[in-house]
Amino acid sequence: MKSSDLHNVWSSPDNSRVTSKQYSFRLPVHVAAKLAALCEMYPHKTRTEIVGDLLSTSIEDVIKSIPVYEGEIVHILPDGEEIRDEIGPRVDFWQLADKHYQALEKEMGNENPPSIFDALKYPLRKDVDE
Repeated sequence: MKSSDLHNVWSSPDNSRVTSKQYSFRLPVHVAAKLAALCEMYPHKTRTEIVGDLLSTSIEDVIKSIPVYEGEIVHILPDGEEIRDEIGPRVDFWQLADKHYQALEKEMGNENPPSIFDALKYPLRKDVDE
């Protein structure tokens, strides 16, 4: 999700799941004021939904800036195109995100959760940047 999509997302119904854990943190005053303004502008959305969407879009932007590199050739297509493994900090991030996703899903009672990639329909590839 892109930050430019948030208005449309917040203007429509949402059925997303939330964690069983509650997270608590303090915000800088100017951030809290902006959050309060968004909550007032979109009264049918909860503060949790708005904060979750804001974090989601921010994390997506950060992921795009984490380096990923081409590794060894893992497959050669019939037309000769080489498919390479991906290595680097972005791959590390996705492996850690998957580990934590699996743990959170199990805490919520899902004994056999899919990987985060399958659950989000999200590739581990550079096309995340597109």
